[in-house]
Amino acid sequence: MRHSSSGSGPVDSLGRLLPLANLISFFAIALVEFAIPFITVSKMQAGAVVIAILGVCRFLPQVLFAGTAADFVGRVDQRTVMLTSEALSVVAFALAAVALAARPVVAVFVFMGSNIALALASVLTAVSIQVIVPAKFSPDGRHRIFSRLGTTESTADMIGPTVAGVGLAWIGVSATFGSAAVLAAVAMFLLSGIPKIMVSKKSGADPVSDRPPRQSLRHGLQVNFTQPVLARLTIWAVAYNLGQCVIAPVLLIAMIHAMHVGSGAFGTIRTISVVFAVVGSFAAGKLPPSLRNGNSISWFGFGAIGSYFLVGVGVLVGNIFGLALVLTGFALDEFCSGMVLVLIQSMRAIAISDADRPAAASAYRVLNVSAVPAGYIIGGLAGTLFQDRMVILLTGLTMLMCGLIVWTRAVRTAVFEEETSAL
Repeated sequence: MRHSSSGSGPVDSLGRLLPLANLISFFAIALVEFAIPFITVSKMQAGAVVIAILGVCRFLPQVLFAGTAADFVGRVDQRTVMLTSEALSVVAFALAAVALAARPVVAVFVFMGSNIALALASVLTAVSIQVIVPAKFSPDGRHRIFSRLGTTESTADMIGPTVAGVGLAWIGVSATFGSAAVLAAVAMFLLSGIPKIMVSKKSGADPVSDRPPRQSLRHGLQVNFTQPVLARLTIWAVAYNLGQCVIAPVLLIAMIHAMHVGSGAFGTIRTISVVFAVVGSFAAGKLPPSLRNGNSISWFGFGAIGSYFLVGVGVLVGNIFGLALVLTGFALDEFCSGMVLVLIQSMRAIAISDADRPAAASAYRVLNVSAVPAGYIIGGLAGTLFQDRMVILLTGLTMLMCGLIVWTRAVRTAVFEEETSAL
């Protein structure tokens, strides 16, 4: 794929609009993702089963409709895809804004519909971005734009819950959700200015993309596991997400019992650690070309997945030193994951052809999203059968061992090069 300098004007415009719209959109999502479960528990006295159902509605559609999303992204222009995604977000937030006007049982079903719409929006956005960035930016430009997108998403995740809490207290439930709908509409307006980008049907250099493009989940899985470097990075990502979610159900309980940490202190620890994700994503964009390689993926990938062993040790120690280890583990995870996410996105942009990209991105997302509920189920069951601290420690140790996959030669020797002229 060649990148011509004659299109630098539209590319510069896209480089400004996409991160800004991404920041606004993810900020609106962060508001609602915090507010829906909070309101469901505090206003409607819902139990764990209802919260679990709402979580399923947020993630399961991303798995079930992944193939449809890949086909849609592969057939229509990406401006239409992104506008459709934001329109679904507007619908989701508008539904949430009127939910409490109905009886509690009806409100739960409205929140379920809101989460389903948001899930569909998420999968469309995720796949489309993996098409837009490689199609319009040079290899160096891709790395910078992925860094900006990671920075904006981490920033939204950091400030969204705090603003949502303040909004619920000051302006009320409906106004908070309505504000999110307005923000999504603003993002939709910004995205109307991006170019109409179609998926290229030309085959790339790798053997998988020489086949006729089939935008299907099966084909996407084949793309992700055919090349050794992609296969190992996919396994790493699934292990990372699965391990995180195994630990999540028992972590707060363990910290309260073993370290006497309250929910407020725990939230503060998590907020502080997310700052490192912003720093990591930003720093990834500043890496010199000589460090954008598989060796960097190995270091930062191992640091991210191995950090949970440090968290497990900290919880097991259980005193102020243990708390420092937990905070260090969280910070190490957020910084390294912020770095490695940008590096992996840049690597995948080069390794996967334009024609295969929608299916590959969709399948990659399916694998990682599926790891979320699977991890919560495993963690919840493990927490009922074994001591919380041991679940965290053993899961962290398992993640550390799984992290060794990024030290294999296929990953360490990978380079961020392709036969193309840069902008």
